[in-house]
Amino acid sequence: MNPADIDLFALLKRLHLPTVARVLPELEVRAAREGMSHRDFVAILVAEEVAHRNDTRVHKAVRNAQFPSTKTIEEFDFVFQASIRRQALGPWLGPEFVSEGRNLILSGKPGRGKTHLAIALAHKAIQNGYDARFVTASALIDELCAASSAGRQREATAAYVAPDVLVIDEIGYLHHANDAANVLYGVVDQRCTKRRPIVFTTNKPLKQWGWVLHDNDLAEALLDRVLERGTHVELKGTSWRSKHLDLTMDPAPSPPSGI
Repeated sequence: MNPADIDLFALLKRLHLPTVARVLPELEVRAAREGMSHRDFVAILVAEEVAHRNDTRVHKAVRNAQFPSTKTIEEFDFVFQASIRRQALGPWLGPEFVSEGRNLILSGKPGRGKTHLAIALAHKAIQNGYDARFVTASALIDELCAASSAGRQREATAAYVAPDVLVIDEIGYLHHANDAANVLYGVVDQRCTKRRPIVFTTNKPLKQWGWVLHDNDLAEALLDRVLERGTHVELKGTSWRSKHLDLTMDPAPSPPSGI
């Protein structure tokens, strides 16, 4: 076969190598100018294709994760939020976060960076080759309660057991349905059994989860499962959103005498 008769770009298209086809003309000029070896020429082409495919995978996974916004660990202000150091998050920044099924509960008042960190850790997991899903606690509980009433709880639960990383945001921010503990425990129990990590954020102390979820026993069992291979981190300090204001709450006034 005469190499001059080969339609190289048609073959690259057939092999689904669009990045190789895109960078090939410029690389040919560079290779001739630099006297590049055949091995280096091929290595650069392959590396470009792999990098492009990884970028495409990450963008698709981030889109599928349904984050309310994209946050990264590099964007987090550890100087302002001094109650936690980046080094302390090391166990959740590497592939071991997923491979070892490490859970995390981030608690604290609003504006302390809980959701940012939760999204950032899930985003890092995506960069490490995994997938993720973000959902607010209220949306998750409402969906599972509705599915339970319709006889579809098993299928609905499976959708939240499947992702490598699940972020459940804002436990206790809004009023949860009366069956909250039951449907949430189904997700937690299956994920913990499969060692698939969960990141929770909450503005309520863990001791109040029984009240928040309307079942002390199930809330205790849920936390026991999560913290068996997980950690609770409380974020303190000032709210990032309102740091320029003095929003220190005054004590509630005493009721009028005679009431």
